[in-house]
Amino acid sequence: MKSETIADVLAEEIIRGEQPEGARLAQDHIATRFACSHVPVREALQKLVQMELAVSLPRRGVRVVSLTREDHREILDMRLALEPVALRHAVGRINAAELEQIDVLRRACDAAHDPILWERANRAFHLAILAPCARPRLLRRIEELSRLSAHRFHARWRDSWHRVADRDHAAIVDAIRHGDADRACSVLIRHLSRG
Repeated sequence: MKSETIADVLAEEIIRGEQPEGARLAQDHIATRFACSHVPVREALQKLVQMELAVSLPRRGVRVVSLTREDHREILDMRLALEPVALRHAVGRINAAELEQIDVLRRACDAAHDPILWERANRAFHLAILAPCARPRLLRRIEELSRLSAHRFHARWRDSWHRVADRDHAAIVDAIRHGDADRACSVLIRHLSRG
């Protein structure tokens, strides 16, 4: 669907900082860029607002979200509360094929040569370890929070990023492989707390 494609492209641009905080997301410009009518653009902008990557302001239009230090602290607190719950429910349900895919994503993080590829693989890894929990509402909220955390990564750490093997990711995979939900959750909490 066109609106979903537009929303996905704009979301990734916002996350990577290619759309500056507070910038107006002009319907005319977006419609021209994607060679479409205003209808899918309006739907895409509504999706961005629902994702909390944009805000709709009276008489000012839809603008890229500006997040404060307190906003980021709240996002981290929510991730620390929700992700261990999802992981605890996921550990016993992850099958061999899912575990292999999770390990592929872990290796992709370790092998990434630039911060954009790393962040994308990192986000995919975190969502993959949680997806088998089979709690769609919880997963949707975690995915939204992951996007907002990715936005912070690109704004704050992308320029100082350097390639390194992530021992926490490896420890989480090992704990999952052994069915040890307590250890997996403990490592995840420590990992996220490094923020």
